[in-house]
Amino acid sequence: MEYKNNEIFLQDYGRYLAGYLGEKRVDYTLATFREENIFIIKDLRLNNFNQYFQIDTLLITPYNLVILEIKNYRGELSYDSLQKQFIQISDGKKSVYKDPIQQANTQRRNLAFWLQSFSMNLPIDTLVISSNPATAINNIQEDPQIYNQFIHSESVHFHLERIFKGYTERRVNHSTQNKLYKLLLSHHQPYTPDLLDHYKISPDLLINGITCPKCTNSFMKRKEQKWRCPTCKTTSTTAHKQVILDYFLLFKPTITNKECRNLLDISSPRTAYLLLKNMKLESSGKNRYKKYHAPPIGTYPQDKSIPLPSNQIFL
Repeated sequence: MEYKNNEIFLQDYGRYLAGYLGEKRVDYTLATFREENIFIIKDLRLNNFNQYFQIDTLLITPYNLVILEIKNYRGELSYDSLQKQFIQISDGKKSVYKDPIQQANTQRRNLAFWLQSFSMNLPIDTLVISSNPATAINNIQEDPQIYNQFIHSESVHFHLERIFKGYTERRVNHSTQNKLYKLLLSHHQPYTPDLLDHYKISPDLLINGITCPKCTNSFMKRKEQKWRCPTCKTTSTTAHKQVILDYFLLFKPTITNKECRNLLDISSPRTAYLLLKNMKLESSGKNRYKKYHAPPIGTYPQDKSIPLPSNQIFL
């Protein structure tokens, strides 16, 4: 319980969840945009000479590239274009953050430099988007440029059309867009942090077995090809999948039959084999040396979350 209710864990998790939910809101808005010839890449992470940079959302359009820097803040936001400060007032508390417009401009320079290494030169525009519809945005100096750079997600369509109208002709055709899309994805390097090391947690403190998703305090047992909770009688045929995926994220990108048995707290090698096989994981080696490999991180389910109060899903 010391770690389960750790305030630092919950604060960090709340921050990451807020970012994820904010990006999902923008995804929905983009999905309804009338322009069909746009390739979209989420959470793109590239390397410039051993220095990584990450873009929340990148649009590859016939006219240009558009970087979307997405923020999911609550309360009242103020942008000071003279001091280059981003100020939030929420629940009577004042916080100052890095300038998101400068962040987006830095990503633009990084991306332009990366493209140059492939002899490509395309115009790049940026938008900073507040994904929380209840957030007020104040432009302290009433700088007209800020109105076109720091926007609400509801106005994304308007601003994209404004940007596209600034180009008199299309710069690339559909085939070139597709090639660039594939090139960027082929160089994408997902970030998988070592959470145990970051939070200084010994692996010995982690408990093996499958926690019941309903009552959360009991461990499920494998019986008749199902996981059953002895307390609330909840059953599941897939409860092991999330536990195995979590193992890949927390420990290493491979798992053996023995490691799977220890993880799920089961004794049968046959059962572990069938569970791993049915997850359709790629494997290497044979017999006791056989290893099952983690799937691409982009295929992990994104609908699993720790319940948090509604006021904690915005920063």
